[in-house]
Amino acid sequence: MTIGEALKQLRLHAGLTQNQMTAGLMSESFYSKVERDVHKIDANLLIELLTMHHFDVVSFFTRVSNQDMRIEPNFDLMNQISFAQNRKDLKTLDKIRAEVENDKVKSNFWLQFRLENAYAWVLHANKMISPELKNKVKSIILDENWNWTAYHYLSQAVIF
Repeated sequence: MTIGEALKQLRLHAGLTQNQMTAGLMSESFYSKVERDVHKIDANLLIELLTMHHFDVVSFFTRVSNQDMRIEPNFDLMNQISFAQNRKDLKTLDKIRAEVENDKVKSNFWLQFRLENAYAWVLHANKMISPELKNKVKSIILDENWNWTAYHYLSQAVIF
């Protein structure tokens, strides 16, 4: 999947127009050409665009790189979580949580982390953060061997 295709997919899934997606970072004309793979987009601008809309940057690049989807089989579900978080849509978060709890979706640490983090963001409280997740994030952050993953967890865990 190309960057343009992935951006268009995210934008449509979020229900945004091209103008809303650009949010003044670039012209709508330029963005349209990026979606159609006519123009390339600078990495810094792309990351700014993704974070401005609270899209998961890591999942985006995983999708673009065409890696084996077994690495992140819940890519679409994680994006649904991001979109629900952006819209403060507790109903959708509750639906996703029910699917995870009823084993309709194979859960992993990242999915649980994203879901609980989204609740913390929407509710402005950490009451939906499980003790297991708190301990896992704490152990990663307190580990002396800091790496990219630890920094990423810290940046995301700041929410709760």
